[in-house]
Amino acid sequence: MLRYYFDVVCPYSYLLMPEVEAGEDAGTPVEWVPFELRPAPDPLPDPRGTYIRDHWRDHVYPLALAYEIEIHVPVHQPRSTLVLAAGLWAHQQGAGRAWRTAAQRSFFVEGRDVSDERALRRMARECGLDASAAVAAAWDPALHTRLRALRAEAAAIGVHGVPTLAVDGQPVFFGAPPPGRVAAALAGWDGSATQLIGRFPTG
Repeated sequence: MLRYYFDVVCPYSYLLMPEVEAGEDAGTPVEWVPFELRPAPDPLPDPRGTYIRDHWRDHVYPLALAYEIEIHVPVHQPRSTLVLAAGLWAHQQGAGRAWRTAAQRSFFVEGRDVSDERALRRMARECGLDASAAVAAAWDPALHTRLRALRAEAAAIGVHGVPTLAVDGQPVFFGAPPPGRVAAALAGWDGSATQLIGRFPTG
């Protein structure tokens, strides 16, 4: 089982996710694990600050061009607690992939604040889910507790950022490599962490 740790407000999670989904479609079992990058009270970056501007110019946009994926620097930098909690609920409804797709398109292409209830309702309708139930799930304390538990479990095995691939409780790769690297690593993979680690060059 491959574990894919992600946050829907992380551009690298967004860029890499199609290759992981393609691996899943080809037969690789994948567990999709939400990992909130900046839970409260961690500070949020200024969406118009130097860090966001320079990082996107120097790193995100060049990689997006290589992946041929549309992405725009977000207008907002919200916490992802609500959208990830609703995503846990959507997964229970059999719409986990649809929710991730809708959330990332809303954030990175349409420029919406995915912590806003109106955006959550819109995403739910796109996924064929009940909008009011999605908002209720977003605020569900039990799902917030689950998010914190997943993050703590991830940190305990050495996951400190996303996207991260892990197998058997062991991180095997962190970050978004050039296009095709993950797809090649998963092709013919025997399921062991050792083999997968060996398929990612360290240099």
